This record gives sequence, C-alpha cells and structure tokens, in this order.
Amino acid sequence: MNMIIASAFALYFLTLFIIAFVFYRKSKTEKAFVLGNRSLNYWVTAISTQTSDMGSWLFLGYPSAIYLFGLSQIWIAVGLVFCMWLNWRFIAPRLRKETARYKSLTLWTFFEKRFNDPTSRIRTTSAIISLIYFVIYIATGLIGIGRLFEADFGISYNNGILLGALLTGTYILIGGFLAAAWCNLFQGLFLLSTIILVPLYAYNYIGGFPAIQIATHSKMFTFFGSGFDSLSYLLLAVGWGLGYFGQPHVLINFMGIDKAENMKKAQYVGLTWQVIALSASIMTGLVALAFFKTPLTNPEHLFPLMVKQLFGPFMTGLVLCGVLAAILSTVTIQIVVAASSFIEDIYKRACPLTSQQAAHMTRIATILITALSVVAAFCTQTSIHKLVQFAWSGLGSSFGPLVILSLYSKKINYHGALAAIIGGGATAFAIPLLHIPIPALVTGFIVSFSCAYLVSYFSRSSIRFN
Repeated sequence: MNMIIASAFALYFLTLFIIAFVFYRKSKTEKAFVLGNRSLNYWVTAISTQTSDMGSWLFLGYPSAIYLFGLSQIWIAVGLVFCMWLNWRFIAPRLRKETARYKSLTLWTFFEKRFNDPTSRIRTTSAIISLIYFVIYIATGLIGIGRLFEADFGISYNNGILLGALLTGTYILIGGFLAAAWCNLFQGLFLLSTIILVPLYAYNYIGGFPAIQIATHSKMFTFFGSGFDSLSYLLLAVGWGLGYFGQPHVLINFMGIDKAENMKKAQYVGLTWQVIALSASIMTGLVALAFFKTPLTNPEHLFPLMVKQLFGPFMTGLVLCGVLAAILSTVTIQIVVAASSFIEDIYKRACPLTSQQAAHMTRIATILITALSVVAAFCTQTSIHKLVQFAWSGLGSSFGPLVILSLYSKKINYHGALAAIIGGGATAFAIPLLHIPIPALVTGFIVSFSCAYLVSYFSRSSIRFN
C-alpha cells in the first residue's frame, strides 16, 4: 500500500467525519435525521440533488461506455440533462409544497395520504420495492469502492467493499440526512474539480484533439454510431432520462429545501453542475481511447489507471478521492432514504415509536441495509453500468409516473396508484432478466401510466355499478 496515497484518503475521510459530527446534535429526532427539518439552502439542495444519482457511474461506468461504444452514448447525457431540467421545473416546487402540506417525511407516506389509501398498501408496497432496488443500487457503489481500493491500495476486492461499507455507514450513523446533504455539497464540488482536471491534463498529455480523432476513427466511432437511427437514439436518451422522476434519493432533496421559492436558484446551480460533470465524464472516455495504447481488460478501471500514470502519489490520492466522493455522495443518501423508509413505512406500522426512538431505529436500519448491500456486492459480477441501469430503471418505472400523477392529476385513486407501482416495478425487473431487447425504463413507464389510469377507471366504474 502506498502510504502517501493513503494519507490523502485519510485527510479526505477526516473532513467527512468532521462535517458529520457538526450535525450530530441536529439529528436526534426523526424529522431531523430523515429530512433535516426541511432546512437546506439552495446551494446544498442543488449539489446534493445532482450528486445523489451519479455515483461510481460518473467516473467508472459512463467513461467505460464511451470507451467501448463510442459517441452515440452521449445521448444518455442529453436525456439526463433534459429530464433533470423537467424535474427541477415541474416536479421539485410542487413536491416540496405538497409533501409539507401532507406532513410527509417519505415519498411513500405522501402517496398514501395523497391517494387516500385506507389500507396502507401503497405505503408498504412502495417501501418494499424501493428497498429491493436500493440494495442493488447501493451495492454498485460498494463495488466501485472495492475496485478502487483493489486498483490503488492492493487491498483485496472483498476487503475493499467491507472497508467502504464501514466508512460510509459510520458517518451516516452520526449525522443522518443533514450530514449526507452537507457532505454531498463538499463532495460535489470536490469531484467536479477532479473530473475536470484529469481529462484536461490527459488531453494535453496525448497531444490534443488529433490523437483523439485518430483513435475514434480507427474504431469507427461517430456521434450517430454505425448509421443514423433517430428512434434508437431517442430511446437511449429517454431510457435513462425518464428515471429522474422516480428516484427517491433525488426527490428527497427537493423535499428538504428550506423554501419552495428557492427552487429556481437551485435549478440553475444544479443543472450547471450536471452539464459540466457529464461533459468531463464523456471527455474522459474519449481521451482514454488515445491514452491507452492497448485495449483495457476492464474499461471500468480506466479513470484510476489514467490518474496513476499522470500524477505523483499524493496528487493521485487526492484525485482518486474525487471518485470516492462520487460514490459516497450517492450511496450515503440512498442508505438514508432506504433506512428511513423501512422504519417510517414498515416498522412503525407494527410498532409505534416516539420521534427519538424512530431516529434510533433508523440508525439500526442503516446498519442492516448496508450489510444487505455488502452481500449483494459480493454476489454479483455484472458491470457497474448495467447494475446502475437496472436499479435506475426499476425505481424510475415504479415511482416516476406516480410522482407526476400525484402532482398533476385528480383522476387516480389508490387502486390505480398501487397498480402503477407494481406494474412498473415488475416490468422493469422482468425485461433485463428475460433478455428482451427493449429499454426497461421506457416500457416500465408506459405500463405504470397505463395501469394507473385503467385500474382507476375500472375500479370507479365497479363502485358506481355496485
């Protein structure tokens, strides 16, 4: 293990723990631990929202997709930016106001109250489905940490996963949502600087654009792939972008802002951050084509391998902390959302708790969910890109249509809402497992919307007939 690189990582984690301890006293009640008492300013909301969904995919998954499949993968970024703009513009302000009006700490509690569900099935089903996908999603972050530690410290892959889980879980236990959000502000700015620095430095190292041009032409990489097919690129864009409407770990940041009126400021900051980060990630994949003279056996290692060739040990450690920042910013908020959902929407239904007891039990749930994610990380050999797409599609299909309908439609009842969650989630789960060559998110979205309207209509007709 290189002790100079290790010292940079130690300095980084020390900063995170200091932030967590600052917010320890402010996170002793359930509302404070889960939602930060709706007190986040627009800078924290903006950066935390955008970093909540990137994770290891930004540094490891997306550059490898560009490296392997070419410039056509830029359509993923186009879809993400456009749909995130729609999310900021049409979902964020209303969701903040409505969840406050219904006094809901989680998205599932809001669904239950909004659709007048007397059975609590919406709440419970939503929590169970989200936990399944969250465990997979969190596991991708731990896989990224394991690969990072394996490549740069000589720590075994499995031990790297365990170490990452220990460090991640510890500072969440200390500070809850506030710590995760403020750490994400720090990490978001830090990772942005590193993901800009590396491709720019590598760009000069390889001799600039001519080297990239030669590498891309030799592999027949063009912006439109091997032939212009507008439908395939549209599906690629919306097959990722639509997911934003149903990601609980993104939406919770909207719910936690101090004032709905500050959402427009947060939108400008957040979208600027996203465009810069995705552009730098794309540039990393393109530069890698010319940087590495022989094909990489594992393209998801291209960023850390590039860093180690370009910089000295301490600088390498700091830059690789940017990768860690991207991973932790996603994993931490996902664990907070999953743990709070388990306690608020499942456990409390059977065992009523005081606010302080609920905060304590949420910390215990944090440990359990982290442990389950570690097991999931050990059991999978799939690429980070594919795993993220699977979890992203599952959450987006299960909840995205219902988020939109809960804010903009009065025609959906609780029967339709429950059908939308189950139909969308099951579709997104089945399509990849059955190897059906259609975008799971697009299909799941259509099925979810259809179930919501059809079941609501027929259940109302049945009630009128009776």
